Amino acid sequence: MGRTEPLGFVGADVLVKLVGALCLRPRLGDRPRKLDEQCHWGDYQDERSERRGLPMVCLVRPSESADVLAAVAERLKTAKPQGSIRYARPELTQHEGRDEAGPATADSVTVVRDVLRDARKQLGDSATAHTSRLPFPLFDLVYWLMLQDYDGRDDPDGVLRRAIRRISLAERFSSSAEDAVKQLPENQGIWKVFSLLVRGLTLLTFRIAVTGRVPLLSGRYRWFLRQPHLAPEMSGSFVRFARRLTEGQWQEEAPEYVCRLLLNAFLEDLRRAYRLRPWRVWRRRRMTYPVLLLDDVSVGNGGYRLLELVNSVRNQVGRFDPLLVVSASPAPPPDAEPTPQRPQFQAGQARAAYVAWQNQLERDRRERRPTAWYLPVGVRPPSDDDEPKVRQMLQTLGSDYRFRRQVRPPWWASRWTRIGVPVVVVALVAGFVAYRSHDTWTEHCRSDNPWLTWTGTECVGATDGSQDVFQPSDATIRQVEAVVLDQNHRAEQLHEAHPERPYITLVVLEALTSSNNLAEGLTTERESLEGFAVAQLRQLNAPGSADPIVRLLIANAGRNMREGVRVADQLRLQAQQDSSIVGVVGLDLSSEPTQRTIAALTNAGLPMVASTLSADPLADLNPMYFQVTPQNRREAAVAAGFATQLPGPRVVRVYYSDDDADVYSTNLRDDVLKSFHDRGFQVDARAFTPDGGLGGPPSHVRYREPLLGNAGAAGRDTCSYDGLAFFAGRGVPDFGQFLSSAAQCGSRATVIGDDDVTRFVADQGERRRNRALPYYYLSFATAPVFQASGTALDFYTTLDETLFPFERTPEGRSYDGHAALAYDAAQVMIVAAAYLRETAAEIPVTPGAIWREITAIHTSRPGAEQVNKYLEGVTGTIDYGGDISRNVPQNKPVAVMGVSGGEVDKSVHGFCGAADGPTSDTWCPPDP
Repeated sequence: MGRTEPLGFVGADVLVKLVGALCLRPRLGDRPRKLDEQCHWGDYQDERSERRGLPMVCLVRPSESADVLAAVAERLKTAKPQGSIRYARPELTQHEGRDEAGPATADSVTVVRDVLRDARKQLGDSATAHTSRLPFPLFDLVYWLMLQDYDGRDDPDGVLRRAIRRISLAERFSSSAEDAVKQLPENQGIWKVFSLLVRGLTLLTFRIAVTGRVPLLSGRYRWFLRQPHLAPEMSGSFVRFARRLTEGQWQEEAPEYVCRLLLNAFLEDLRRAYRLRPWRVWRRRRMTYPVLLLDDVSVGNGGYRLLELVNSVRNQVGRFDPLLVVSASPAPPPDAEPTPQRPQFQAGQARAAYVAWQNQLERDRRERRPTAWYLPVGVRPPSDDDEPKVRQMLQTLGSDYRFRRQVRPPWWASRWTRIGVPVVVVALVAGFVAYRSHDTWTEHCRSDNPWLTWTGTECVGATDGSQDVFQPSDATIRQVEAVVLDQNHRAEQLHEAHPERPYITLVVLEALTSSNNLAEGLTTERESLEGFAVAQLRQLNAPGSADPIVRLLIANAGRNMREGVRVADQLRLQAQQDSSIVGVVGLDLSSEPTQRTIAALTNAGLPMVASTLSADPLADLNPMYFQVTPQNRREAAVAAGFATQLPGPRVVRVYYSDDDADVYSTNLRDDVLKSFHDRGFQVDARAFTPDGGLGGPPSHVRYREPLLGNAGAAGRDTCSYDGLAFFAGRGVPDFGQFLSSAAQCGSRATVIGDDDVTRFVADQGERRRNRALPYYYLSFATAPVFQASGTALDFYTTLDETLFPFERTPEGRSYDGHAALAYDAAQVMIVAAAYLRETAAEIPVTPGAIWREITAIHTSRPGAEQVNKYLEGVTGTIDYGGDISRNVPQNKPVAVMGVSGGEVDKSVHGFCGAADGPTSDTWCPPDP
C-alpha cells in the first residue's frame, strides 16, 4: 500500500506536520518561533527580525512520488475549519518551453507574469476561504499596465494618465458623487455647485496623487516610486514610470528587474493584506499564511525562475512577506544539480531541516546567498524493509489538517475587542439615521421630495427624474430617467438664458407600478417616457423665440392608475406653486380609476393629452381631455373591415375581461360586436376573469354571457373552433396566458388582438415564449415596421441614435409604438403653446390658454382664409377638426400587425387612416 499512496514514503508524517505548522500564523505579529520535536510551535525566538520569514520548502522527489504535492494540496483544501487556508497551485506544465536557463529574457517576464496572475486568481478568489478576500491592487496595476499599448499616439503620457484615472478610486468617487447629486431634489442649485466642486476636487486630488510623492494621498502610486527596482528616480512621477511598464516599453527595461517588480508587487499586496489596520475593525485577523504550491518546477516552465526571484527579492527588500512556497521537482533548485548538502535532509528529518535553515538564515541573508530561502527536503521511496513502518504511518497520519483553536484570533485581536465602544456609538448613530430614514421613507419615499408619497405598498407622485418612481425598475429604465433629468437641467439653464421663450412643464402621468411585478411589464411605460424625452430634446435644440422650452415631470399614478385621484390632487397644489405646469400627458389604461383621474385633473383645470387611451366614454364626457389615438369604435370598425379580407367562416367570438371597472375591455366588446355584426358576421362574446383585475362588478352578469374562467381557460375555449377569436382584454398579463393555452391544444382559430396587445408584443421575452400560434393585433403606430420618413424619420433618428442607442438592438427595439404616440401627445401640447406666441409675445402660457389652442390644431375649412394648423405626427395626421367639442383626431391611423414564430412580421397587414407616407387600404371603413 505504501508504494501506491502519494504520501507513501518514509517521513511523510513529519513533512506534512511541518507544512501544516508553517501555515499557522503566530498569535502575536509574525515573530519567529521555536519548533518542538512534534512539529508544534513553542516559545518565540529571541532574535525577532533576523530569523523572521517563511522558507521555500523544495521537495526533491523521484518520479514515483510525482503526486506528493497533489496530496499536500488536498490536505490544505480539506483543512478544518473549512477554508481556513488559502492556497494556489498554478499549472506550470502548460508553460513548458517558455523560459530557458541563464539571464532573464522578455519570455521570462511573460511566463513569470502569467504564473503570478494564475496564483493571484486562485488566492484572491477562493470561494471556500472564511476570511476576507485577498486584494492585489499593486500587482493588478502592473499587470494592467503591461497590457496597454500607447506607442505611436500623440501625448502618450496624457492618454495613459486619463486611462489610469478611469480605473482609479478618484473616478469612482466622482461618479458616485454625481449619481448622488442626481438623486437629490429638483431646484437645488447648491447641489450643482457641490457636484462641480467634487468633480474639481477629485481631478485635483488625482493629479496630486499620481505624482507618487504625497504620503497617504498617493497611495499605491507612491509605492512604485519607492520600490528598489527599475530605478524609479529616472521617471520623476508615477505616470512617467507607468509609461515604462506599458507594452513596447517594458521590453526596453532589464528583464530581471521587471520580473522582480512583478513579484515584489505581488508580495507587497500580501504584506498589506496581512496588516491589521486600526480603522478596519470589521476585518478578521488572518491566522494562516497563504501557500503557493509549485509542482514539477523546471528551467523551461519558469518554476526555477520564480523561486530564484523569491529568493532575490527577499534578500533585496529585507521585509517579511506572508507567503509559504512549497515546490516539488526531481532535482533541487535553483540549479538542478544534486549535491551531498542539497538536499542534506530527508522527509523524516524535515523538522531538523527547518531548525537548521532557521539558524542559518541570518548569516545567509546578510551574505545575500542565492540559496538563503531554500529549504530542500528529500523524498525517498520506501524500501521493502520500510513498508510496515510506512503503512503504520499512513494509518496514524489522518486525512486532513485540523486547526480549530490555532486559527482563532487572540482575544485582544478579536473583532469584539477592537470594535468596543465605537460599535456602540456607531449603533446609536445608525439607529438614529435608520429612524430618520424610515420616517422620511414613510412620508416621501425616502427622499425630501414633498410631491412623492408612500402609500404603504408603492411610491406615487411626481419627480423630475431625481427619484426612480418605476416599480420595479431596471438599468434601462434608470437610463431613460437619467436622460430626462439631464434634459430638465438643460431646460432650466436655457430658461435662465432665454427668458423670452415660453417655459412649460408637462407632467407625464402613467401607471408606473408594474401589473406583473416585473420591470419588463413596464416596457411600454418606459417607451412612452422615451418618446416624451425626444419631444423635450427637440425643443431644447429649437432656435426660435416662440419655441417653448419643455421641462418634464414623471408621475406615478400607482398600479392600474388606482392612486390617480390622489396624484391629481397633488398636481393641483403643485401647479399653484409652479406656474410653468400647463398640462398632463400620457395617462394609462382606459378604466374607472383612469376616468376618476381625468375628472380630478379636469377639476384642477389641467388639460390632458392621452397617448394610448381609446375607450369611447373618455373623450365623450371630459371637455379638457384630448387624445392622439382613435377611439374603440374606430378600432373595432377597422378590425371588422380587415376580417372581411380573411378566408374562413364569417363568425367571430369576442373574449373580454369580466370586470366592469375595465372600461376599455367592455367598451371594446360592445364596439367589436356591433362592427362585426354590421359586416355580416355571426357574433358572440365570452368573459374571462382577468389576472389582477380592477375589482369592479362582473360584466358577464350584466351581459348575460358565459364566464369561462381565467385567460388560460379563454384560450382553451378556442380549441376545435376555426373562426375568428377577437381578444378584447389586457395585453399584460392576460394575453400571454390566452395565447399559451390556445397553442397547447393546437387551436385553429384566427386570433386578432386589440391595441393593448402591443404591451405584450413590446415584452420581447414574453412574445418569444409563445411562438407556436400566429396572431394579428391592432396598433396605433406602424414604425419601425414601415420605413420611417418625414417627421417619423427625424423622430426615430433622435430616439435610436441620439438618446437611446439600445433601441437599435433587436433586444431593445419595441414594436408597440408607445414612444411615437407619446411624442405626438407631447407635440400637441407644445404646438398649442407655440400657437399662443405666434401673434403676441405677451400672452401668458396657462393651462386654460393651452386647452383653447389645442382645438385650433386642424385643417382649414373649405373656403376659409386661414393657414392650416393640423399636426403631422409620427403616428399620423392629428386634426381635431376645428370643433371645440371634438377631442379625438379625425381619421387617425389604425394598423393591423402580425406576429408569427414569436417575431413581428416585417410588413403591415392593413392600414387605415391619414398619414404622411402609407395610404389606406380599399376595404377601410370611413372615420366615424
